[in-house]
Amino acid sequence: MSLVLIALSALGLLWPLLLQSHSAKGGPLTESPSTITNFDATYRVTADGKLTATETLTVEMTADQHGIFRFFPVADPTDPHARMDPHDVHVTMDGQFVREETESRDNGTISVVRIGDENKLVSPGPHTYTIQYTVDGGLVKASTAPGDFTARAGANPAPPTASFYYNVVGFWMMKITAAHVHIGLPGPAGLVQCTAGPHPCSIAGAGTNQVTVTAGALPAGNPVTARVDLQVPAPDRATLPWTIRFDRILGRWPKLAIALAVLSVLAALVGYLWDRRSRERTPGTPVLYAPPDGLGPVQTAYIVTEKVSKHAMVATLLYLAERKLVRLDSTSPTKWTITGTGTPEQWAAADPVTRAVGEALGVDTEGGTLNFASRTAGGDLLSAKRQLESACESWSRDSGFMVTALTENTGQAYVIFGSVGALLGFALPLWPTMLGLPFAAFAIAGFGLLAPGVGTRRTKSGRQVWSRAAGFQRLLTTPSSEDRFDYAAHKDLFISYVPYAVAFDAADKWAAKYQTATASEPPIPAWYPVAGAGSQAATLYTPNGFGNFDSAVSSSISAYKSWQSATSGYTSSSSSWGSGGPSWSSDGGSWGGGGGGGGGTW
Repeated sequence: MSLVLIALSALGLLWPLLLQSHSAKGGPLTESPSTITNFDATYRVTADGKLTATETLTVEMTADQHGIFRFFPVADPTDPHARMDPHDVHVTMDGQFVREETESRDNGTISVVRIGDENKLVSPGPHTYTIQYTVDGGLVKASTAPGDFTARAGANPAPPTASFYYNVVGFWMMKITAAHVHIGLPGPAGLVQCTAGPHPCSIAGAGTNQVTVTAGALPAGNPVTARVDLQVPAPDRATLPWTIRFDRILGRWPKLAIALAVLSVLAALVGYLWDRRSRERTPGTPVLYAPPDGLGPVQTAYIVTEKVSKHAMVATLLYLAERKLVRLDSTSPTKWTITGTGTPEQWAAADPVTRAVGEALGVDTEGGTLNFASRTAGGDLLSAKRQLESACESWSRDSGFMVTALTENTGQAYVIFGSVGALLGFALPLWPTMLGLPFAAFAIAGFGLLAPGVGTRRTKSGRQVWSRAAGFQRLLTTPSSEDRFDYAAHKDLFISYVPYAVAFDAADKWAAKYQTATASEPPIPAWYPVAGAGSQAATLYTPNGFGNFDSAVSSSISAYKSWQSATSGYTSSSSSWGSGGPSWSSDGGSWGGGGGGGGGTW
């Protein structure tokens, strides 16, 4: 189970990488029917690399459009450890402020500004949008600004120390009739270059701090990239130790990532130690030849394992038959009848767990019957099963054998809280997935706190009974060479211990010991209707030897549950929904690598 939890936690932590691998292929170009009739942009770059942009678009809008959108790739194409987050974004439409919303896409690698109102359509015709924003990274090292440029002017008097490298016209999903760009620089330009791929562009201003770029008749999705070399120092950039692929996992704050990693180690250590402290030291378990006085099969197994075994109901019914409190009858593998035969005195002498099952089944009086073929039998068996579980817990506490361990209950609550915290930390897009790691680390390391038996501890007297019950379990399960039980002389005891062996899921081992010690087949209990059940004596004690009876009990309960579900009349419905939006790829071939993003209409 721990390996499964570790695998699930690794998936929860790293799923953004898988999603990015899927989305990295991009999508087809969806051209807008609208047209940018004029694109004017002014970019002002300061010596510290800050780029302040004003982009003015005159858009001939078609019908059924809400507005436009502008997207910005956050990754810096010149430095995988730097980021280009847009900030101070302001938008107007026809000189008036317009509604805008900023959202993150593709696991934080794309920032999208949606301009317009989803409840209103823009009137067809020309509209002027002005987009102002600021990004860091306007100046980069010249060696990191590659590209095949089709137009150039001027020359570098010396190797450049910095370059302005940017898509001055972005990946707009609309045709552009004409584009005019003005670039203000912190120093005189050396070599100036531009490219629009297969389409012409022109650039001027070499030797000055004012450069202009023009282009015309650009198809949708066709950027214009400019590179201007400068003799100014390249400014220091704020960088992260990891690339943008890991931002959704580690965030943008190295100190926080380190703190979460350390916290995860400490949480795992606390969970491990808490789990270890919940383990009770096993007492000595010498082989004993009888169960603890007054304990039935289920109680004996419960005091050892602190849980009700999966065969507890069958073991109890066999024990009732062995004690002559009921009679088992069968006419086929699925048709069983339980008939009460015990006297009030016999029932009063029975242990409380066995007595609770008899009362729940209605066979605690002479002549009381339960027919598995009846419609109510499944409900009675299910009720008896619940009564058995409740009676075991009550008996262990009322007898003073077990008490509640508050520290273990607290640990269980923290494990559940950690699991929920891990799920929220991994799944919600509000924070890096690493935020879920400390919760997951504690939940995984402390998962043993949810094991059966944790939350209770055996008292001194409970440990003594545990020791005797575990010693009796060894008699039922250890190889015959390790005990000196005289099976031939105690054939009746062998049969009376069969319900205990079933409770410990060891009927086959108990029978094998008898066969090894006596070189003969184990005896068949007179109270178990082998012939009627259709079983062979030789296979009665195999792992499925009492399977007919066990299957009949399980089948009756399952049939009852199915009937109850079918008649409950509940229905469920589900709906699916999805969100769509423009998709794009930043792969610009041999041009368009300067960053800056693009946009379209919606």
